[in-house]
Amino acid sequence: MTIVNRLGTRPSQAANATARAYLTERRKSQSASSTQDSIRPGFPPVPHVQFENTTLVEYALHKLRWQRLEEAQVPIFISPMAKANLQALNEDLFPLREKVQAFLESERQVMLILGDSGAGKSTFNRYLERQLWNAYQNRDPIPLLINLPAIDRPDKDLIGEHLRTNNFSEAQIQELKQCRQFVLICDGYDESQLTANLHTTNLFNRPGQWNVKMVISCRTQFLGQEYRGRFIPEGSSHYQGQAIDLFQEAVIAPFTREQIEDYVKQYVPLEPRTWTTKDYMDKLKTIPNLMDLVKNPFLLSLSLEALPEVTEGRQDLSVIKVTRVQLYDTFVRHWLAVNNRRLQRTVLTTEDRDMLDQLLEAGFISMGVDYATRLASAIFEHQDGNPVVQYVHVKDKKSWRAQYFGREPEVRLLRESSPLTRNGNQFRFLHRSMLEYFLSCAVFNPSIHEVDDKFCLQPGPDPTPTKRLAADGPLFKRSLLSEPSVIQFLCERVKQHPDFERQLLAVIEQSKIDATAATAAANAITILVRAGSRFNSADLRGIRIPGADLSDGQFDSAQLQGADLTGVNLARSWLRQVDFGDAQMDGVRFEELPYLEEHTTVDAVAFSPNGKLFAACLRNGGLTTYDTTTWTRVHRHREQSLVRSIAFSPNNQHLALGNIHGSCRLWDTVNGQTFLIMEGHTGGVNSVAFSPCGKQIASASYDSTIRLWSSDTGECLFVLNGHQAAVWSAAYSADGRRLVSGSSDGTIRVWDPETGTPEPGWVIFHFGSSRVTLSANGRQFALTAGLGGSEIRLVDAVTGEQGLILRDDIDRLTDIAVSPIGELIVSSSWDNTVRLWDSSNGQLISRMSGHRGRITSCTFSPDGLKIASGDENGIIRLWEVNTSRSSSIALELAAEVRTVVYSPDGLFIISNRLNNTLQLWGYPVGTFRSTPLTFPHNVYSTALSPNGCWFASGRTNGIHLLNAQTDVIERVLRGSTGCPIVDMSFSHCSRWLASCDGDGVTRLWDLESTIDQVKVVDGRVFLNRPNPRGYVVFSPVGDQFAVGSEPGSGIPPRLRLFDARATDFRQPLKEAWITDSLRSMDYSPDGQRLVLGTEASSVLIWDLRSDKPDVILEGHTDEVNSVACSPCGKWIISGSRDKTARLWSGEVDSWSCVAVVSECLDAVTSVAWNPVVPMEFVTGSADGSVRVWQVSSTEVGHLSIRMHWGSHIEQLCATDLTFKGAIGLSPIYRKLLIQRGAIGDS
Repeated sequence: MTIVNRLGTRPSQAANATARAYLTERRKSQSASSTQDSIRPGFPPVPHVQFENTTLVEYALHKLRWQRLEEAQVPIFISPMAKANLQALNEDLFPLREKVQAFLESERQVMLILGDSGAGKSTFNRYLERQLWNAYQNRDPIPLLINLPAIDRPDKDLIGEHLRTNNFSEAQIQELKQCRQFVLICDGYDESQLTANLHTTNLFNRPGQWNVKMVISCRTQFLGQEYRGRFIPEGSSHYQGQAIDLFQEAVIAPFTREQIEDYVKQYVPLEPRTWTTKDYMDKLKTIPNLMDLVKNPFLLSLSLEALPEVTEGRQDLSVIKVTRVQLYDTFVRHWLAVNNRRLQRTVLTTEDRDMLDQLLEAGFISMGVDYATRLASAIFEHQDGNPVVQYVHVKDKKSWRAQYFGREPEVRLLRESSPLTRNGNQFRFLHRSMLEYFLSCAVFNPSIHEVDDKFCLQPGPDPTPTKRLAADGPLFKRSLLSEPSVIQFLCERVKQHPDFERQLLAVIEQSKIDATAATAAANAITILVRAGSRFNSADLRGIRIPGADLSDGQFDSAQLQGADLTGVNLARSWLRQVDFGDAQMDGVRFEELPYLEEHTTVDAVAFSPNGKLFAACLRNGGLTTYDTTTWTRVHRHREQSLVRSIAFSPNNQHLALGNIHGSCRLWDTVNGQTFLIMEGHTGGVNSVAFSPCGKQIASASYDSTIRLWSSDTGECLFVLNGHQAAVWSAAYSADGRRLVSGSSDGTIRVWDPETGTPEPGWVIFHFGSSRVTLSANGRQFALTAGLGGSEIRLVDAVTGEQGLILRDDIDRLTDIAVSPIGELIVSSSWDNTVRLWDSSNGQLISRMSGHRGRITSCTFSPDGLKIASGDENGIIRLWEVNTSRSSSIALELAAEVRTVVYSPDGLFIISNRLNNTLQLWGYPVGTFRSTPLTFPHNVYSTALSPNGCWFASGRTNGIHLLNAQTDVIERVLRGSTGCPIVDMSFSHCSRWLASCDGDGVTRLWDLESTIDQVKVVDGRVFLNRPNPRGYVVFSPVGDQFAVGSEPGSGIPPRLRLFDARATDFRQPLKEAWITDSLRSMDYSPDGQRLVLGTEASSVLIWDLRSDKPDVILEGHTDEVNSVACSPCGKWIISGSRDKTARLWSGEVDSWSCVAVVSECLDAVTSVAWNPVVPMEFVTGSADGSVRVWQVSSTEVGHLSIRMHWGSHIEQLCATDLTFKGAIGLSPIYRKLLIQRGAIGDS
């Protein structure tokens, strides 16, 4: 190497000296560098340029290299796995290190690395920088790791600013800019709160500009729709736009169990520890849910630090409860305790020792938490959450920063003991989530609750008086709705600390008389609703909560008179019997609009491109258009043939119609006339689409072809052959250069619409694929696939690679559409549900319920802010798009509830679901725990013994008796062979258990016998129904039980009464024949009457002293699935397939229906009365809900039924509302509420 010679014939003495020093140090390090297992970048060669400062530059780079190798230590590194993008399958993973190496050797310019908070992005960036510096040789690309939040203007002179902070001169910076390449590793794009494309704004790789490859990391949660636009480089010319081929991305996957164990193996030797790797892994596996939490590397590091303290003295680790916020609590206290011990061992100055003694006396840990909490609040107050704080004492000693970074002993000791990192004059918390955690501590300080020092069971009520939350804290100063992580921390606090819940409620109460508490109250009620707190029957009169998010909240019979509800979101809320009198309701949102009603099935829906018109084609050949400003009809038109598909022209003036007889027609939206007919298909037309320019129409047909037509003349331009079965959809790309089609032959094909030819190599095979559409940017296909078209698959439109699969418990997809402005997908299905998806990460954002029939079609409005969906009942529903729900609310799909039953003491409810899960619901607040029953046989019936000891579950292989306290199966009663146990009942004394199986056989089990003694009570009746079943119920007094059977071959339904102590069951105590098939039975509390629910929608009452049922209660419109008598005997509750529960009042032979509960979305499958709390009952429904109701009398003597709590609301419930004097409710939402019957039309 002849660096001096390159300087010219007369190098200066300074340059010679610098060169000699550089060469000496270079030789020392060369051999070590060459043996490293390092990543090496590949760049195209750059022209050799001679500069006099070359030697000085190389020496400066050499110094920077050794500095960074010294600083960029990574004590633990687990090579992360990743997937290609957010749409990719979680199973399709690759080593991130290898992918980055391939990127550096490629022609691509930007690689985006995504990951959740704490996924290990920054750790990988430090590892990458170290590997590149290890491999660095003279004139190699220069690796620069840049912490973006630390740069004032990263969008302008990113590299120059960074080099200046590392003492490079302007001349050196200019030389590097002109003759060197860089690997730019940008960390923390999200934390810098940027929205600019740094590659574009810095003019990277432009002539005369910096020559770079950029690796940039960002939190997944920070990204919105169309996030790639912030990172994709510009093309080679200004007119080319963004060049996707120069961009690459990867998403870091959560740790696997093997990676967790590898991490622990590297962690243990770092310091002297008494625990081994096995000790840590045993604890991680034993504590419930902990392994799921620690798949996040940052949370894993917190857990490992905290585990020894957490588990000390604990024998049964399986009862330890772990939440995210508890991990942070324990880690912070552990961190401060370690630094406390360090300081006490350290030789300090007299001044520092005196201050340490004062801190110890005041409580070192609590003082440390207070310091970090105040700092986090200040960062959000003064820097709007930018995590990097720069402090130069001479310049900043009079600023707010001085109280956290000044030179006073107290400040210095606390700062050096806090979970902060320092880089020169820049300070930040260890992780962004740590900053958010401490901001949540500024709202509620858990340090006063000792119970939080360890993971533990939920604490009991706090007897101390509730203290008010600080009025100068962030709860009062800023809206927290834009900080979902902070909201999540605080939601967990609510569940752990009843005192915090009381404090938040006090803030809401304070807002009634203090207008300055409005922001705090809006935050408080948002946190409580997100945490699952319910406001049923709450007195909320006069509260001020502008901008609050009350979506999914419960407000049954709440009083909101005079409340300030400006801008409040009430989507999917339970608003039954709410009084909004005199409330301020400007900007209130429900996220759905009034529905449109037609009189026959809606087959397709479409918005005009300008959004001013909406069209629907109907099963009777009708076509209707609406003005979207008023949602009034503009035209009604009737075609001679059934129209299956419609599409607006780009100029909004024409509608293309495709009918079942194979023709396409053009219809004028202004005069309502058909003016062009296009014929040629030999099968019905399933889909029509206009090209973006409007000159061409594509039609997809049952005849396996796509035809392209001239929209001016109606001439058939091309016939596209290739599919082997019906073509269900055809769609143009946004630029009109591609046409994509989907067929029931299982293929997706791509065509050139200008030539009518297929694109080579573009046949994508997907089982069950039929409907396909393109994203607005043309980079992705979305198609229906899977058995019965039950899933959505995403395909990269550039490479053809399969991406994410969107799955839910879907019953046959009928339509999909992609948002024109973002990365949202809407789907409709036979299960009456519209689903909104985020295609960037595969998350299900929301399920929109409300249709009562199968949904046939769905679409977005052109602004992407509305969704329309049509169903078989002729209802068109209009929904408002809200993408914020996925960040905070997990959408758990609730399986159908089979049975609900109270415990004998009334303190909890057990529900059994169709997915073989038992849920135990606590009284009175409705908290629950789920117990999955992982058995090879379905559960068909359940029963709880009156003594509370046994929970029986009936299956095809017998009856499993679970210990109701431990959920452990202790006995299995076998009798029937292969027939499901369809009904069971315990005797009042809990000794006897009667069961019915699918063969119509009733058995009686003596549970006091140790040999599972069983008697056959009622034999086979040769049922001929497709789903035969019998019914059995014990009397609440004595040992009598009743057996009901369905009709058999020529045998009508019958009821038989038996005595459990009898020795011969051939002759019943009593027998009666009824005309209607049974669906349910229950005894009156005195055992004198039987209440029967029938298939014919009636409720029968049988006085057992008579020969047959003599009272008939009518009102239900479908079969009665469940009946229950109240403990006092004066009330009957019945649940029906008609989606209602009816309350009947009376005695002896005089009964009447006094109330109807009609808010379920599906059949009411089970009802039960609380045996202890008067006038309280529970309903279970096929819609997955479990709801507790209370019956009371109003002031005027009427009955009132109020929901005490409920699960799985999932849609707006608005009935019997009061709006007298309310101000600002928009006319469109008033119309919505009128349609719902919530308010009168006046």
